Amino acid sequence: MINPLSGISKLRMTLPGLLLLSLLTSCSFWQDDDQAIDNYRFSVDDDFILMNDEPLIIRGIVYVPGYPGYLPWELEEAEELPEQLVVSINGDVAEIRDMGANVIRLWGTVRDVYLAIMAAGDLSFIQTISIDSHYPDYQNSIFKENVKTAIRRVVDSIYSVYTDHDPPLIAYLIGNELSSESIQATDAAHPDITSFAGDYITANHLTATEVFLAEMADYLKTYENEQYGNVSLVSYANYLYTADIIDTPFLDFRCHNIYSYDLPAIVPDTPPGSSSGTLLQGWVEELKARYHWLPLLVTETGLSVSPNAIHFGPPHYGYGGNTEEDQATGLVQNIIDINTTLLPSAGVCIHEYLDAWWKWGLEDSYSHDPDDVEEWFGITQLMQSGNWYITEPRPAYGAIQQIWGE
Repeated sequence: MINPLSGISKLRMTLPGLLLLSLLTSCSFWQDDDQAIDNYRFSVDDDFILMNDEPLIIRGIVYVPGYPGYLPWELEEAEELPEQLVVSINGDVAEIRDMGANVIRLWGTVRDVYLAIMAAGDLSFIQTISIDSHYPDYQNSIFKENVKTAIRRVVDSIYSVYTDHDPPLIAYLIGNELSSESIQATDAAHPDITSFAGDYITANHLTATEVFLAEMADYLKTYENEQYGNVSLVSYANYLYTADIIDTPFLDFRCHNIYSYDLPAIVPDTPPGSSSGTLLQGWVEELKARYHWLPLLVTETGLSVSPNAIHFGPPHYGYGGNTEEDQATGLVQNIIDINTTLLPSAGVCIHEYLDAWWKWGLEDSYSHDPDDVEEWFGITQLMQSGNWYITEPRPAYGAIQQIWGE
């Protein structure tokens, strides 16, 4: 991520105006959250992810339960978490639901998060399967076996909680933002690998990296079906820096992480959006037009309020340095941009619910570093209370709740 260049706004509206526009333009597509759901069946059409054959516009939030003193990847291995942490997880998930979100994007496989989703109700989840994005050769046989091991672990973790074999699991994401250097190195090393034929995925005219993703997705579907009788949707979270060297139309739908501050420097010639006039909307419309017969989900967008960074402000904001008011207004604008594209999008996941103090390890997790942009994307912040922590919503929480909530 880089700091963007400043630009001239294509659209200037007040926050109330943005809220009204979003309500008028997107609510007619929303899944009725009051409808009782006895089981979950997810599929796709040309534009949307479907839940039980009805369009489900994703109103998502990225959630990692990284409280001070706990690292997300270590929580996955814990047989039992401390009561105070479990209470916090339950509270977070309930607050995400009460904000009006219908989907949580997960990175880890923390048992108590799944239990909290079950208890909260009216929530589905997207499960990320983390892989080493900087590995130099994605076609390396040992690397692929390690990824398959990770796939089995994640799938087994989910079904160890959802023993009825009916999780509210929208999709798995095989990887997130693979490195451009590794993609190019893999493709250059294996120019002869151009196709894949599996049990569920068959595709030609691929790069070696795309074949890797097809193979892993097919393996996941096969394993889940053989072990648990389900075949879930699978996608991959791409991003701006690799949008022109890798794509996955052979998967069930396409995903992109899009941050407004990246766009002016990387794709400045993108036409403005058709309705809001923003560069972000224009970029989403361009991505959708590349494969208009597949749903496009924005799997991340967000704004950091880290204090020690340059302040840019609207229309594109900055990588850090945003005020809390900037964050609220900017995220609402992002939601409007995504909800009002010329061709419909499948929705958006906001990055993220909780500030991430833990980015650099256990010792780092105990303090909020004003110089670390990555620790300040939360729409809620952690506040110490006695020997534990509580969450306090930033203005973005309430602004999003006004357009997502009932």
